Amino acid sequence: MGQVLPKDETVCRLSFVGKMTIEFADELEDKIIAAVRRFRYLEVDLSGVHEIDQCGIHLLGLLETLGGKNVVIVATSQVVEQARRRQRTSFYGASLARVARRECAISNS
Repeated sequence: MGQVLPKDETVCRLSFVGKMTIEFADELEDKIIAAVRRFRYLEVDLSGVHEIDQCGIHLLGLLETLGGKNVVIVATSQVVEQARRRQRTSFYGASLARVARRECAISNS
């Protein structure tokens, strides 16, 4: 689950431990949004995450989107890195497939 650890008035560390899965998505999302609203800078510790699904990856994207440059991932786990790598690979593969289909359609017309 997620834990919010304020360092001072502007900096907070979000520490995630255990599962970042759909089972806990609503609770984690609420903590992320509350932290982004309350603190200017966020440090994110993912070193305790031992299970993550697509919903957890979405929550990380939400953090990065809402916080922008003010969010820094300070620690991660092997499970999180593998999931993020798979996501980047599948996104890149899907983009290549779209380009190939478009080029094929253009050449056939």
